[in-house]
Amino acid sequence: MPAQDLTPHLRTRLSRLERWVGIFVTLATLLVLAGLFLYIRQMAERKGWYKRKLPYFTFVDSAAGLKEGQPVKMMGFEIGQITKIEAQPPEDALYNVFVAFNVLEPYDGYLWDDSKARVVAGDFLGNRFIEVTKGSNGVATYVFHPLTEIDIDTARTHVGSGKFVFAEELLDGSKTNFLTKPGKPIDDDTLRQVEAAGIRSIQVMDKSAKSEWPTGMWVPQEGRYTNFYRGKSKGYFMPPDEQPALTERLELVANTLQEAMPNVLDLTNDLQRVLRQAANAAEEADQLLTGARPVVTNLAVITSQLTSGPGALGEWLIPTNLQGQLGFTLTNAGATLSGANVLVTNINARFGELATTLNRAIENLAGITSNLHRQVDANTNILTDVSKLIVDTDHMVQGLKRHWLLRSAFKEKKTNAPPRQSSRKAWSPKTAP
Repeated sequence: MPAQDLTPHLRTRLSRLERWVGIFVTLATLLVLAGLFLYIRQMAERKGWYKRKLPYFTFVDSAAGLKEGQPVKMMGFEIGQITKIEAQPPEDALYNVFVAFNVLEPYDGYLWDDSKARVVAGDFLGNRFIEVTKGSNGVATYVFHPLTEIDIDTARTHVGSGKFVFAEELLDGSKTNFLTKPGKPIDDDTLRQVEAAGIRSIQVMDKSAKSEWPTGMWVPQEGRYTNFYRGKSKGYFMPPDEQPALTERLELVANTLQEAMPNVLDLTNDLQRVLRQAANAAEEADQLLTGARPVVTNLAVITSQLTSGPGALGEWLIPTNLQGQLGFTLTNAGATLSGANVLVTNINARFGELATTLNRAIENLAGITSNLHRQVDANTNILTDVSKLIVDTDHMVQGLKRHWLLRSAFKEKKTNAPPRQSSRKAWSPKTAP
């Protein structure tokens, strides 16, 4: 029905209805747009559309289980995704597959030069994913401070300022010890060592300024940072640590089991044979124990008689008639030992008295010799007098020997002379005259 045919009252109500319908449609459209905007914003935050993405790459032997767009993880968090997977040229003998991936901020700060890209199994369907390890002791893969090359004299002007720090690893003259490392403050001692090593210029970074995107990327082979150009560099190389997929590992386990199955069957047959022999041995042992039970019973009876009661082992070794004699002998031996003990005690006392008497005699003899020594010391002419007395006595005895009255008293007695031996030589019977 045309609107002109409606009454004014109906036309007014229809216009009001159209107005509310328009408002409802407008509100619904706004709500849909707001929901779409929130969804896109959440997806952008989850995908990291507004975050900085730093490029990394690694190499694997096989791309099985990996695909572009797959998330990259670290410590259980999704920190990026794989951006490119392609095969290496045929002449490359070291690596087979090139894998590039991005890492979102701020997770790039966890990655140092000792981090690795581990390719681990994801499930039992052969899927794999890349998990990067957190750096523990090394150099940051990217730097966000301006890099510059200065000489030693210029570096001395920045000693103690804290504005510039070293941005490379420098070796001494022997090429064995590191003099600097990235992030170390500039000091006079280090500069003297660097100059002594023959180095005239050093790479430093300005800590007072920081950019949104990296200014340098670490090159382990050179031991310093190189300039990073956004969109032109393929990123930092992360050493791989590849593990085979679970399907490959299960296949390897299945092949091993298949190879070992005949041996397992032989082992079960041997085990069954051993168990059968063990059962036979147990049955024979049971029979043997059954036959040995009376012997054990008799042995128990014998041992009980040996330990107590009549016929014990003691009565076997020492009969009753010897027990009285042994007791009498032991009693006499005890009395004899007591007498010997008394005798030894008396002898010990006598020895004590004898030792005391002997000690007293020795002390008296010592007194006599001491007195004699004192008399000899007091009378120095006693030895001369004694010597003269002996000489005079000898003269007197010689005179008495020559006196006619006493000469016969000192006369020596004559003895029979020994028979005279013949001096005639013996003649042989053959040569006798």
